[in-house]
Amino acid sequence: MQEGLFDVFISLTMALTLGIVLQGFVREPVDEVLQIPPSLLTCGGCQQNIGDRYFLKAIDQYWHEDCLSCDLCGCRLGEVGRRLYYKLGRKLCRRDYLRLFGQDGLCASCDKRIRAYEMTMRVKDKVYHLECFKCAACQKHFCVGDRYLLINSDIVCEQDIYEWTKINGMI
Repeated sequence: MQEGLFDVFISLTMALTLGIVLQGFVREPVDEVLQIPPSLLTCGGCQQNIGDRYFLKAIDQYWHEDCLSCDLCGCRLGEVGRRLYYKLGRKLCRRDYLRLFGQDGLCASCDKRIRAYEMTMRVKDKVYHLECFKCAACQKHFCVGDRYLLINSDIVCEQDIYEWTKINGMI
């Protein structure tokens, strides 16, 4: 497998040794897909035979569910909703991939660095630390469903819009 030149998102394939491989939403008989009995498969992690009912396929190898893990933090990559990133020969979770290869940015409110793995709020082309995503007038943090107005890089809650624009000479 070619590595290091590009980022590859590897989708996980869960297979049942009882005769069905689940690949996305497509179900195919194991013998048509694998061409060998599942009990003869070797795990890419521990190099032992896979006799489990469920197993994973990623990076052109088969894995026990517990053996497919992030090379840095050790978290399991076979859990539902997890993504496996493969770069420079390393299997990585999203957090560690972004920590190593993601791009940092600046908060539109405080102008301090935002790490690639940090949770953020985005409004149009502006990015904010979670703690900086608050009304510029009253400092109240926003909740889901709150209405606000973006004025330059300032976020103003619905209750303070009129006063804020008046004080800043916009009315």
